[in-house]
Amino acid sequence: MKKLILLLAMFFIIYSYSQQRNENYIFGYRLEYFSDSTNLNVKKAEDFSLLKLKEKSYFISDNYLKKDSIINSVKLLGSMNFSKVPNTAFKYFIIKNSDDINYYEAILSYKYKYTESPEFNWKITNEKIKIGEYNCIKAELYYAGRHWIAWFTTDVEINEGPYKFKGLPGLIVKISDDKFYYSFYLTYIKKNSFVENDLFKENNLNKYKEVTKVELRQIKNNINNNIINELSSYGVSVSSESIDRVKLNVKKNNNPLELKN
Repeated sequence: MKKLILLLAMFFIIYSYSQQRNENYIFGYRLEYFSDSTNLNVKKAEDFSLLKLKEKSYFISDNYLKKDSIINSVKLLGSMNFSKVPNTAFKYFIIKNSDDINYYEAILSYKYKYTESPEFNWKITNEKIKIGEYNCIKAELYYAGRHWIAWFTTDVEINEGPYKFKGLPGLIVKISDDKFYYSFYLTYIKKNSFVENDLFKENNLNKYKEVTKVELRQIKNNINNNIINELSSYGVSVSSESIDRVKLNVKKNNNPLELKN
């Protein structure tokens, strides 16, 4: 009898875990960050969605997703109200599967992508706290030039997290670098409400030029260093005041999430 109860319990656990893995989820995350490491009086924030669909997940800024939807509707309707187009500093999205991480970014009219397979060597500690309704365990990681501290929960048996982070035995509820320049917080979970966006469809993904991660960093540096010429090439008239403002903006964005390739 005891063996039967044990077998039934094991079956229920395995069944529940497989059901969670096969369900569609949307995980909301809020990012609080400092784009200028020389001015810690200005903290910025933006909301993101982690869209989980079976063996794939998609991470994207909510404003970028809304912006793309508005632009696509304009193509159909032929008119546009620019006041309704949300602004975002994160014009990229990430597609994760069990093996690879695929990064897609739009820079002006250019579109680039790269694939990487980073080894997330998490160090899971014995520290535990409760964040909201979730029992969380502390884990640490060195990635892309930063020391990251994560709190994950096994209450949600999905090995995912914001941005590129994954590989822990549960969902990341909170993750920050040790200087708190970048902090992601889980804000909500929705089940079975995922709708695949045109942005993630194959015909759109094929429009992105394949480069390496190192090459993309160099491309972005070149564009930032020649931003005035880039704008002029699109027929944009740039005043001296605008030039100074653009240069100052580039200078202030000195604190990227990834410091190293």
